[in-house]
Amino acid sequence: MNSQKSFNIKTLVVYVLALLGPLSATFLDKPNLVFFIGLYFSSFLLLLLNQRVFFCDSLVKIILISYLLILLVSTIGGFTVSGLYANDEQLGKTLSRSVTMCLGLIILLVVGDWAETRDNEGSLKLFLKISFISTVIFALLGVYQIVADKFSLPFLETRSLVYGTEYSIRESLGFRLTSIAREPNFYSPILFESLCIAFAYLNRTKFIVFLLLTLFLMFKTLSTGVYMHAILFFFAIFVFSKINPVYKLGVSITFAVVFVAFIIINFDSLWFQYFLSKLDAEASGASLRSNVYGAVFSVFTNASLPNLLFGHGLNSLSSFNDFSSEFQNLNFAISNNLYIDFLWDSGIVGLGSYLVCMLFVFRSLSLVRGVNKYGFSAFMMFVSLLISSLYRSEYTTTHFYWVLSNIVILFYLSNRESKNDV
Repeated sequence: MNSQKSFNIKTLVVYVLALLGPLSATFLDKPNLVFFIGLYFSSFLLLLLNQRVFFCDSLVKIILISYLLILLVSTIGGFTVSGLYANDEQLGKTLSRSVTMCLGLIILLVVGDWAETRDNEGSLKLFLKISFISTVIFALLGVYQIVADKFSLPFLETRSLVYGTEYSIRESLGFRLTSIAREPNFYSPILFESLCIAFAYLNRTKFIVFLLLTLFLMFKTLSTGVYMHAILFFFAIFVFSKINPVYKLGVSITFAVVFVAFIIINFDSLWFQYFLSKLDAEASGASLRSNVYGAVFSVFTNASLPNLLFGHGLNSLSSFNDFSSEFQNLNFAISNNLYIDFLWDSGIVGLGSYLVCMLFVFRSLSLVRGVNKYGFSAFMMFVSLLISSLYRSEYTTTHFYWVLSNIVILFYLSNRESKNDV
């Protein structure tokens, strides 16, 4: 049995994660990361000396294995690239990425062990409460950002300007809501994750109020990433929820009518024209994001067989121009797509192993999605993570570990409280 000291250490560091994890999406990302590296590495050593053995559910073990495989396979891939680790600058980038990935492994191990050894559900629910408070702070600051823009009040400098369209539309639309996140796409995942936690934590009346507020904030982001995430997210809720098929048909027809009416009403609006122009830029390859996707795929598919199988090494996208004579003017360190990053860093073997592990996680969470509200929230939070990984690549951020930790906590609660039906 764990000592009282060990209990206090674990509880403290786990609750700190619940509160501060999402801050990696803000201007505090680097200080936040340094703080968590110091906190969790030192706590892990103390816990290791004290209890020596860590206990985790199979779900946590699968996630840990997926992370370890990416780390190991990409290391093999790095050694297949001539001179990659001989370059001091690139070696430093690789070691930095390795440290942050090890931080993720330690966080998940500590959170999994902490959840496994709780005697009651109260401490697990408190983790959810703190996580929810963290997302509410983002939401309230988002509301204040709207007020600040309206009355010219002070607010943090973020990428809130409307861009990628003509001047008149930019002036009319005003700004894109970011809250304290760096830009709308950084805030986007938190909006959907807050709904998952709110569904598990709040009663139905309060949840509906919070849902309406969140939908309003989503609309104000003016982000194609947010809008596409919303379409996929709510479609997944519709598909995977335990709803009578006849009722589902009625909801489908109603939604289709409302959606068509909404498009007709807003067809000539500046907001809708802006959305279409951004969507067209992404689809046609005119945006930087699309150019990066195309460039990475082009160079990867022409790589040598070892690099196709095992990738080019961790964080090697930051030296992408060195791998290509065709693309010399692209300056980026990540592709903003987790799957593409994993493919480049760890090759077909690495990405394939990660997807297989995620399939096992999906299956485990599918088994509890109809048990109670915690199970459904855990499942939908995982689905949201899969969706956000299409336009965000933040697998070495504290927010990413915060999401996985909340999924783990919700999973444990779903197994312990089977009487609360969805």
